Amino acid sequence: MTMFARVAIAAAAVVAIGFAWVNFGPSQAGPGVGAQPTPSPSPSPKPLPNSGLVEPGRYTLITAGTIGPGPFPHVAVTVPAGWSASNGDLLLKNYGPSDAEAGPAFVVWQMSGTYVDPCTDHTLVTPTPGPGIDALVDALDHQPGTTAGPPTAVTVDGYSGKFVEVTVTADITKCPDTFWIWGSADGNSRYVQGTNEMNRMYVLDVEGRRFTFNARIPARTTAADRAEIEAIIASIGIQP
Repeated sequence: MTMFARVAIAAAAVVAIGFAWVNFGPSQAGPGVGAQPTPSPSPSPKPLPNSGLVEPGRYTLITAGTIGPGPFPHVAVTVPAGWSASNGDLLLKNYGPSDAEAGPAFVVWQMSGTYVDPCTDHTLVTPTPGPGIDALVDALDHQPGTTAGPPTAVTVDGYSGKFVEVTVTADITKCPDTFWIWGSADGNSRYVQGTNEMNRMYVLDVEGRRFTFNARIPARTTAADRAEIEAIIASIGIQP
């Protein structure tokens, strides 16, 4: 069983996530005359595999956690070597088989709200639905048992929104049923793998619809892997 997201009524398998930079460079004709070379078309992204090690390249991740009306946008990212996939919506790079060794991850998931108490009361508190992003960002930013940076304005592939970085400070070993930091309309939830885990959660307005995704960057993430997940985020292309 993976430990990234779970169904509210039962543990569900989940895995984690990652990404890479897109390289490009100009070409120049000689002075005065000469035709510019025709650029080669970029290859279309492939669907992310359901499981296993992912070959480097550009992939489309499905949007999980949605309950009509659809379809929701998809996200395309460039994946570097060494990352694995799960369920078509998760990228991850773990350092071992246990939760204590979970590494960076990326998931495209529709967050619906947070919980009364992530440790002790898993009653979902759902912000006002619709395209507005501030209510959800504020809920993510003010959860018991966490510290969070201020919401930060961001533009991703031309779409505006905000992200917030939330770090778990509570001792999750004292939680009756682990520590949940967001839930979705389909009954799934995201729970953390350890105290001091940091999750960066993005909330965007994509053509009038609230659209979300999550990057997990725990303290154990190596400098090289942190650079890779930042590159994956920088490579995001949103397909409405």
